[in-house]
Amino acid sequence: MTNRCFHCGDPIPAGVNIASRLQNNRHEFCCYGCQAIAEHICGADLSLYYERRENTAGTRLTEDNTPIFELLDDKQLYNQYVHQTANEHLIQVALTGITCSACAWLIEKHLGHQIGIKNVHVNLSSSIATIAWDPSLTSVKTIAKELQFIGYAATPYLPGEQHQQLHRDKKQAIIRLGIAGVGMMQVMMSAIAMYAGDLQGMEDIYRQMLRWISFLFATPVVIYAGWPFYRGAARDLKNRHFTMDLPVSLGVLLAYGSSVLALYTQSGHVYFDSVTMFIFFLLLGRFLETVARSYHSGAHQQEPLTAVKIRLDNELKTIPQQQLKTGDTVIIEPGQILPVDGVLLSDMTSIDESSLTGEYTPIIKKQGDCLKAQTVNVEQLIEVRVENIGQNTHAAAISRITERALGEKPKVAIVADKVAHYFVIAVLITASLTYAFWSYMGESEAYWIMVSVLVVTCPCALSLATPVALTTITNTLKRNGFLITRGHVIEALAKTNHIVLDKTGTLTQGDFSITRVKCFDLSLTKDYVLSIISGLEQHSKHPLANAFSNFIPANVVQIKNLSSLGVQGVLEQDTFYFGNSSLMHSIGLAIPKKVESNAAELSLYLANTQHVIAEITLCDVLRPEAESTIKALRQQGIRISLLTGDTLESAKGVLNPEWFDDFKTNCLPDEKWQWIKEQSNHNILMVGDGLNDVPALAGATTSLAMGASTDLAKIHSDAILLNEHLSTIITAINSAKRCRKVIKQNLLWAASYNATLLPLAIAGLIPPWVAAIGMALSSLLVVVNATRLTNA
Repeated sequence: MTNRCFHCGDPIPAGVNIASRLQNNRHEFCCYGCQAIAEHICGADLSLYYERRENTAGTRLTEDNTPIFELLDDKQLYNQYVHQTANEHLIQVALTGITCSACAWLIEKHLGHQIGIKNVHVNLSSSIATIAWDPSLTSVKTIAKELQFIGYAATPYLPGEQHQQLHRDKKQAIIRLGIAGVGMMQVMMSAIAMYAGDLQGMEDIYRQMLRWISFLFATPVVIYAGWPFYRGAARDLKNRHFTMDLPVSLGVLLAYGSSVLALYTQSGHVYFDSVTMFIFFLLLGRFLETVARSYHSGAHQQEPLTAVKIRLDNELKTIPQQQLKTGDTVIIEPGQILPVDGVLLSDMTSIDESSLTGEYTPIIKKQGDCLKAQTVNVEQLIEVRVENIGQNTHAAAISRITERALGEKPKVAIVADKVAHYFVIAVLITASLTYAFWSYMGESEAYWIMVSVLVVTCPCALSLATPVALTTITNTLKRNGFLITRGHVIEALAKTNHIVLDKTGTLTQGDFSITRVKCFDLSLTKDYVLSIISGLEQHSKHPLANAFSNFIPANVVQIKNLSSLGVQGVLEQDTFYFGNSSLMHSIGLAIPKKVESNAAELSLYLANTQHVIAEITLCDVLRPEAESTIKALRQQGIRISLLTGDTLESAKGVLNPEWFDDFKTNCLPDEKWQWIKEQSNHNILMVGDGLNDVPALAGATTSLAMGASTDLAKIHSDAILLNEHLSTIITAINSAKRCRKVIKQNLLWAASYNATLLPLAIAGLIPPWVAAIGMALSSLLVVVNATRLTNA
């Protein structure tokens, strides 16, 4: 018989003698490459790979969904579902088969060991995994096969599509629940007749007939309705990482098996009634949990499936949304949801952006303005040029950020995940010892006491306590315009005792207008000066630059940003500078006599290498809710500090120093960062919007970027204030405190429930069906308690 390579399975060529001792056995290989890979796998403590490969040969525990991922070979569909950057591709997949936190841990652990996988986050509450990988090392189809290998089916996910999968899962759950309910009632009718016969007397032939009737109705309940538990248990045994499906399955199958044996031997008791009741209440508990989860998961919003585009000959045609591509022109009717990011080609319209920002007042958009996917066209029929589709839209980015934040677990959830596996082992040991004790004591119900212990100790409520609350509050805050991008935000916000605020674009609206232009060089006109400045600021995202966007830009090249000072560039071989007085001093130029202005106005200067050319005065407006928000936060005992790069006079022009505990002006970016670093005893929330705020945002405990912030500021922030309403900060902090309170309540209840009922179950005071009801109600109570956060 031809020997085969231990690693790849190919026949070993004649004369090749390559072998290693692995897993205490000698294994042969076809080449040195296979030998090296096998030694690496076993050396990295991943030898379980080979055991799983052998154990699962020819066996499949889940539906083969890899053909679905093969559809992504189509480039348009791939772009629709996969977000792509130069070195990383990212996809979200909806998982089936997840029952508790141990499942999430297993998926993250297994995929994390695969070559090319960069990050894996599983949201237990929504059963969505966010996976990032290096496309040069692996593929999405390989990832799907790895998920299937460990017993979980996956399908590509888009926001709005999961509701279809939830609908299918719910429909199947209702069928299983219905079969369990009908079977339970029929078996209970037979059981009542047998109990009555025991009291009043019944011939054996009739008692045996009732047992057979119970068997016939109980069997489909055990086999079909109980299948999800057995599938999970088989997965646990294969992966050697246990969840509560294992003890539940043991309880059901042992009870059913002993009852069948009693039926055939016509001796002992049958417990078909307890088995069916047990399965029914377990399924009912899981079904109610699923309904409660889906209520606040945000997955019920459906995206539009079709769009209308204009052909080159002006012929209108309806096509599937997936076939849209960049550059197409789509027609959006009043009340229709935008399927893509795009540019408005029509004159104007009003857009409801509440789905993204939480702001319910429609925003007026003019020709050339950017429109976002998942917003609603309010007024009239418009034409929009497609810019981004699928996973590259702004709405998809928000969804990915939210799922990433939910996938990043707080400390308490990480500890729970690690403990879950060992907890199940402890449950099995406890149940075995309980059975041994009562059997030794001669108790006839020892077996059922053991089953009760298996059910009572199920930590479903404990594993749901934290993720359900975090999911609820994260989605609630997102609807209110507060987008969480990192997992620690809720925990940190609840402990915030110090808030540091930037001025321009944060406390002020950042919408500057030109109030005065003073030319010191009388040979230059006002329009020419503004044209030069527009050219210098043409690529800038700073709020100041917007004041010059309506002027025709001069052909300025070699533009360079000077952090916290201004910009410089070259026009017709002459270098120009535009910025604040500090910039003028840094290049050795004296500022001519300033135009008299009030403290609320900001003076900037245009200069070349020889002299200052002009002074431009701008005015910014304080956000209307700024004062009330600051006062409300201070009333809660939170320290409020201002760190701004503006001058003292400019800051005092719009802000009252008495509003703040600290009032720091003329701050450079590194000075902001250093100041925050020195506040070591505070849990700091930094709120900013510009490039000069990035170091401070990165250095704070929690960072919050305004919705109109620069992209770099958003990247380095832990949350984004999409609606730009400062009062939402108060809502977020109060909601975080409520969330922490709810999590503590959930954990206390779940722990108290298990601690109280376990001794009673061991003492034989709780039958299995009562234990099943208690477990279901306990889990449901935790989920319902978390849903109170939807009103945060």
